[in-house]
Amino acid sequence: MLRFSAVALAALVLAGSGHRPRAPDASPTPGDTIQAGDAVVDAARLRPFALVRHLTMTRGDSVRPFGRQSERLTSDTLGGRPVLLDVLTFETPNATTVDSSWIDARTLRPLRMRSSNAARVVSLDFDGQRVRVAKTPSQGAATSVNQRLGVRPFEWNMFGLAVSALPLEAGYRATMPVYIDRFGRAAWYAVEVVRDTTLVRADGHHAPMWEVLATGDSGVPSARFWVSQRHRFVDRVLVWEPGVSIMYARE
Repeated sequence: MLRFSAVALAALVLAGSGHRPRAPDASPTPGDTIQAGDAVVDAARLRPFALVRHLTMTRGDSVRPFGRQSERLTSDTLGGRPVLLDVLTFETPNATTVDSSWIDARTLRPLRMRSSNAARVVSLDFDGQRVRVAKTPSQGAATSVNQRLGVRPFEWNMFGLAVSALPLEAGYRATMPVYIDRFGRAAWYAVEVVRDTTLVRADGHHAPMWEVLATGDSGVPSARFWVSQRHRFVDRVLVWEPGVSIMYARE
């Protein structure tokens, strides 16, 4: 997915914003309640792809380019089982980070995520409602924790793939748990297809999209996805927290 990472946020002091996440005690959005492994998330809707997105950061009145992100989805194996491998490479002024996610080839259930840059390596290993988190900084002691979450979460980096694999149509709604390693917990997201729309390319081509709003519970990022109706990948996404937002827009 589209990491609103510690790399991007390390230099930021967050302030108030017009974007407000759902309150933690808000009622779930009516519709499907979906956990990782549920059949409604169908990986057969996806196809391998490779693309590049440019990042634009907005903080207050300041709008500036913030690097680029490449994404590649391929078929692979893990321990002899078929999986999908999603590799995200973030090139920002702060660091270059490579995130690799291995996910179930049928349901997109997260299995493993490895994130590395010059400052640290983060490993997430999922087993149903459990996740083992290991962090190895370039300086200092490594840490490891085994968490029981009480739900079968999706993983933040591949949230966009999971959204793209839903039975999308205008008005579709769902509630989904997503594990975010920066927060060390599974957050609940209210997901809604707010409209059937188009993006206009530089050459004038109108590309049909589903516009999908994913509103997180208190304190976590929220996102607005534009999912290609033809290709079933995230064409662009706006991710925000109070005081700062990043637009990831495909070339």
